[in-house]
Amino acid sequence: MKDVDVTAFYFTNSRCFPRQIEFEGQKLSFLENGLRCLVQKGQDLIQIFNMTDGQKLYRLSFEPGNRTWKLLNTRTL
Repeated sequence: MKDVDVTAFYFTNSRCFPRQIEFEGQKLSFLENGLRCLVQKGQDLIQIFNMTDGQKLYRLSFEPGNRTWKLLNTRTL
């Protein structure tokens, strides 16, 4: 898991998705076709996003309680 900064968002169907992230000196932009799901962790709801740049799939998490974004994993499509 790596901490990331989300620098841009897009909105669809009244939902917010990450559009661009920065981590380890890299900038990545995602296509606008992400998937979002909610996972309960104790009493908190964590948002999990599966996003792609067309080459790789990126799984991100957002914890609203402490407002942190993490890159959970990546895999090649």
